[in-house]
Amino acid sequence: MRRKKNRLDPKEVYRYEKQTNTFFIDIKIDFYREIYNAWDFSPLSRSDLDDDLFDYLESCGRDIPKRSRLCIMFHLPEKIKEKEKEKNSILGYKNYFLYKIKRLSQEIRSARRRLIIYFIFGVLFIFLGNLLHLNIPDRSVFYFVIEGLFIGGWVLFWELFSILFFKFRDFRDRKALLYRLRDSEIKYNYTNP
Repeated sequence: MRRKKNRLDPKEVYRYEKQTNTFFIDIKIDFYREIYNAWDFSPLSRSDLDDDLFDYLESCGRDIPKRSRLCIMFHLPEKIKEKEKEKNSILGYKNYFLYKIKRLSQEIRSARRRLIIYFIFGVLFIFLGNLLHLNIPDRSVFYFVIEGLFIGGWVLFWELFSILFFKFRDFRDRKALLYRLRDSEIKYNYTNP
């Protein structure tokens, strides 16, 4: 008998607004800079997000259905409300995800270059292995070199297929998630303690 996977319903974990089909990721902070990396003292509009917050947002983004809207709601104390910092903080958030998307695009370009290199060297190794195999007797000292060329060629082709069929799918999913997080609505909710 097959057991169904026990998956959590996102509506039980996150606040959900049915009318707009929006899930809210609620984050409580004490001051604006708390969402950014503690070591980064550049202006809010250019700061890196805190690593733990970034991981949390990624995890939430994967949990919440893709067809639903996302809203990130920061809860802060009323006494620190400052519209200019709020605006810069939102800009910094968007810039951070734009930066992450650009870095991922560079990784994708690098992977494409590796695909071409793996293909060229894989074909070259197998071609040289076949050429040597036809012209050198099997009992020769070069037998190990020939086998090494064949093995090296097939390993390069395995890497090529691994990148092509597995890594590119991961890249595509990650890029879509980063765009989704970048484009999510950001709101600030101020409360009195």
